[in-house]
Amino acid sequence: MRKFAKYTVVAINAFFALLYVFGLLAAVVPSNKFVWFSYFGLVFPVLAAIQICFIVFWLCKRKWWFLMSFLLLAVSYQSVNQTFSIPQRRKADTGHARRITLLTYNVSLFGGEKHFDDIVRLVAEADADIVCLQEFGFYHNSRRLNQQKLLDRFDALYPYRHIWYKNQRNRFWWGVATFSKFPIANKKKVEYASAYNVSVYSDIVVGDGDTVRVFNNHLESNKLTSSDLRKYKISAEAFDNGSLKSATETMTNKLGSAYRARAKQANAVAAEIARTPYPAIVCGDFNDVAQSYAYHTLARGMTDAVTATKWGYNYTFHTNGLLVGIDHILLDERRFAPISANIMHVDYSDHYPVLATFAIK
Repeated sequence: MRKFAKYTVVAINAFFALLYVFGLLAAVVPSNKFVWFSYFGLVFPVLAAIQICFIVFWLCKRKWWFLMSFLLLAVSYQSVNQTFSIPQRRKADTGHARRITLLTYNVSLFGGEKHFDDIVRLVAEADADIVCLQEFGFYHNSRRLNQQKLLDRFDALYPYRHIWYKNQRNRFWWGVATFSKFPIANKKKVEYASAYNVSVYSDIVVGDGDTVRVFNNHLESNKLTSSDLRKYKISAEAFDNGSLKSATETMTNKLGSAYRARAKQANAVAAEIARTPYPAIVCGDFNDVAQSYAYHTLARGMTDAVTATKWGYNYTFHTNGLLVGIDHILLDERRFAPISANIMHVDYSDHYPVLATFAIK
């Protein structure tokens, strides 16, 4: 009986090890061609935590089966570190280097305009050199008033701006905005298909002839509503198989469609990054976790400012118990040295703002 129980646990360990491998594949298999692995990338933190639990369990039992999970985590250390970051880089000597601060923040139409003043004040007080906002916009009946209030407040702080409204409809205006203390020499939208989402880049002259290209991204939204998440949670807690199946199908269909779209969008942005004559900074709401094809496509040759400087599990989206890191700041690893990063836990939007400081090498 004890032997049967032991091998049952071994089989369960092996099953979750296989799911963990699927999570690893989420980063390298293009989700526009085969989306299935992407779902495992979303729950990768849970799968990694389960492997750690198995290691502890087998060590307590003094069984060599701990090697199954240990070796799996060891060979995939980079992926684990992107999820539960343990900064390993020694801080570069940046005493005489030019330092830049950048804030990225999905403001969610300024919290549905309930937190307009709070968000404007937060951005002003953060005093970053460059500010990249997503879901930047206003409802139609207050657009002119609130937009002018914001621009009046920012004029002294940020004399240069790049605003692109993806949607200009009767109900609301919606897009991305890049504000800068430094001159913006060139502005362009990255061409890809999306009804609601957009990426732009701004060539910003940061001084002494140094120009950087800042990509401000709002990649394809998952379009999961609070109602979708609530229905799933209620069905799971009630063990209602019919409702749970329906809620799961709704969520996977929306997620699958978004994963496919983001893969194509990330490829388009990556192509622009490859062509840039300037050091690239890629930031914004990717709507995808670090263990995803979209993130890894954009992160090639880049350093993640948060992972490189901040310990622990870092999440930026916080709604209905879903705590995931989908807002990122990526820096050209050849030209920038990350110094610090801060995820500001304020509840003005369903996202937290991310503030990073880095130096030009």
